[in-house]
Amino acid sequence: MTKVRLIRNDGEVIVLDVTNYSMNITRSVPVLSVPVIGTRYAADMNMVSADYRLTIVLSDDNCAASTFQKTAAVASIDFSALKDNSGGSHPIMMSGDTGGVTNADLDGLYFEIETAYTGQNTTRKPVRVVFDSGSSSNTRSNNPQTITVGIQGITTGASLAGAIKTALEDNTLTPSTTDQLTTDGGTNFTDAFTITLGVGKNLATNCKITFTAKEKGFASNNETPSFSTTFAGNTPFFETFGGGKDMSCKSAGDKLQDLIAYVGNANLAGTSGSLLKAGALVVDKDFSLVAGQSNDYIIGMQLPYNSIITSSSSDGDYVERNFRIVNGLSRADEEDSEANNLSVSTLFDPTDDRTGISGTVVSMSMNYNAGENIYEGDITFQPIDFIVGT
Repeated sequence: MTKVRLIRNDGEVIVLDVTNYSMNITRSVPVLSVPVIGTRYAADMNMVSADYRLTIVLSDDNCAASTFQKTAAVASIDFSALKDNSGGSHPIMMSGDTGGVTNADLDGLYFEIETAYTGQNTTRKPVRVVFDSGSSSNTRSNNPQTITVGIQGITTGASLAGAIKTALEDNTLTPSTTDQLTTDGGTNFTDAFTITLGVGKNLATNCKITFTAKEKGFASNNETPSFSTTFAGNTPFFETFGGGKDMSCKSAGDKLQDLIAYVGNANLAGTSGSLLKAGALVVDKDFSLVAGQSNDYIIGMQLPYNSIITSSSSDGDYVERNFRIVNGLSRADEEDSEANNLSVSTLFDPTDDRTGISGTVVSMSMNYNAGENIYEGDITFQPIDFIVGT
């Protein structure tokens, strides 16, 4: 079975070896006993508290040669959905997909992407991608390297993602590029990244574009893609570069040190989750003024279980799902096991309670077994729909 995963604010996943866990859900139902007649009355205001206590084991990784290799950072832009989800869910973006954004709305707007090389020095400029709704051709200029994507006639997220991919992979655009993007002198976008297309958050078409850094390691993590302020409410759903590591193999002590940092001194410095889900305010991004300050804050958990009722197998084989806690005003048939039909590998979204459980780790207690070089103990995860940090 898929392991339990804690999710950091930057999207990095912390995989846990869990030997057992307990779940506690308590409804607050004050009861008033009436003397003499012996009856009892109560007011149930749907006030519920919950926590999960997980027993975990931290041990050394099996450090085969491959685990000592650097890993690459990955970022994505999903043109099936808008980042702004004030209605309670990320709405469809493009007009051709029944959304509200046209290619004219995108004209002149741009986003920027740092490479591992350009991100190491403020004098090195990121690649800028500009939309031109009046043209169907692509051009390039230098200093900074700017690729203009012709989006004339484009109305869907899939065609927009495809047009961007085509433009960024075209190394014959004029004029010739001279801006260095990689440590070894590469000047083309494809020298720095591999580009792939995949299905989006709202649509089954290839409207999500994923960038994988070719220069691997921690240096490939950065706070891009970043969008011009003129995007405003037209900004697509995106994930910044994360997951780049200089070494993926860790000892038991390394893992404990990570948890000490994430639980003992992580600062959210903003907000995570959704407030008034059936109402007007949903926030899915922190507003920290210090780059990276909130990256390691734990904002969610994906806890897998085996389901039969959502399985499409004719012989009733299990299919894995993540537990979820649905709060707020919702229909009864949207909360049970039959409605829980998203894959266990679904990307966690703190504003979407279908993708996992929003919250954070509120306590940790660990013991060290020197004879086996392992750490054993408990962590307590508290489900929280909306968190504000300072």
